[in-house]
Amino acid sequence: MKWYYSLQCLGGNAHHMSGQLLKLAAPTAMIGDTSDCDVQFDAGEFEPECYAAIVRNDDGQSWRIIRKSPYVPVSIVGKGDIGYGQQLCDGDIIQFEGQPMSLRFGIHHDDLFDAQPGDRHSWRWVAVAATAFAALSLLPLFFNHRSISEEDVIALEESIYSVRVDSVQQLLLTAGDEQVIKSRVLTEDAPVGTAFLTTDSLLVTARHCVEYWLATDLDLTCHVADLAADDVVRWAIETETFNQTHDDGCDSAMVLRAHFSVYDFLGEKKFSFASTDPHVHIRRANDGVFALADFSQEYYWRSIRPYFSDTKMTLDDVVWIDGLHEAGQVQLANQDDLRQLGRGTTVMICGYPLTGLADRQMMSAAGRIVRQPQVETENIFFESNINHGYSGGPVMALVKDKVVAVGLVSRVDSVSSGLYKWAVPVSEIKKGG
Repeated sequence: MKWYYSLQCLGGNAHHMSGQLLKLAAPTAMIGDTSDCDVQFDAGEFEPECYAAIVRNDDGQSWRIIRKSPYVPVSIVGKGDIGYGQQLCDGDIIQFEGQPMSLRFGIHHDDLFDAQPGDRHSWRWVAVAATAFAALSLLPLFFNHRSISEEDVIALEESIYSVRVDSVQQLLLTAGDEQVIKSRVLTEDAPVGTAFLTTDSLLVTARHCVEYWLATDLDLTCHVADLAADDVVRWAIETETFNQTHDDGCDSAMVLRAHFSVYDFLGEKKFSFASTDPHVHIRRANDGVFALADFSQEYYWRSIRPYFSDTKMTLDDVVWIDGLHEAGQVQLANQDDLRQLGRGTTVMICGYPLTGLADRQMMSAAGRIVRQPQVETENIFFESNINHGYSGGPVMALVKDKVVAVGLVSRVDSVSSGLYKWAVPVSEIKKGG
């Protein structure tokens, strides 16, 4: 079985070169089993300029991208500027500064692929013909296969809830005693999100639905006094700064405590929790702690946004609550289920996308996975027409004829104008922090 890769043009004009220059007339270029290719752009009256090279690694089944132009930044959506070189994953979208065109990188394997050097395109017709023949031979089975639908999630409505933060406290903990320094009750503009109850009695939501200040988009190059942030965000900066600037031997620590409530689909309050309760589990292993650019004093900021320096930070965007005396109807996918996921897998996202408790109702939206997740190493990358409020809601898929939650909604990728979303795989639940 041979592995090969593709570059799908998402607008604009590009060239592929491997020994010879081939213009991408088709929307997708199947590059085959070549060892490398150069990405070039038209430069008007000049020769095409080479921006990057995609090179096969020594294992023969993975690739990396190398930036070749010293003047044009090359970035990957959700991962940022590649600097010199970076590993490529299936579904990565490559962007070039100043160019309207971007490329979607795809990894494939096909035992029918047997292209020879100098005949890089003839294999495509063989693959198309073979695929068509296989589709016709399996036509009777096609109508017996189904994808997950809205009907599959209707039965889960009573196990999917709305989450609302009621108040936030800043506490000083000293030798087991706690002192409330500041407190704020949140009203109409309270952060909202979604939670779900699993068959093994875990209530699951996104961490930023509870500790909402962690997902705030701060300009780390600004002075703290110039930051456009609400009071609670400033408390978060004070809290992290205190904890980072005090010696490890200090018996004092600061913490922000969020009180939040969970409402059912009828709008009735079902649960109430504090984020510091012992049965509310919050991971902090992958948090990013950044020094703010303020030269008058040391300031620190903690975040779970996937900054380019550490894209796995969003793996900690999950909260699970145990000790409940009832079970829900949402079944979590196991590791084997997650391995069945791939690019193009249909998913349904459940949540409460509206604002205000009076008009909020559980809704679902279809989507599809656009990057095959590497189990336990990265988030699920999917596209769907969802908006704020779905955060924390389950991403459901039909795996082996069973409807399971494969992840929970984390955030929208700001680089891609809201089209692509991140989901934390359910394998992150119950992991130690």
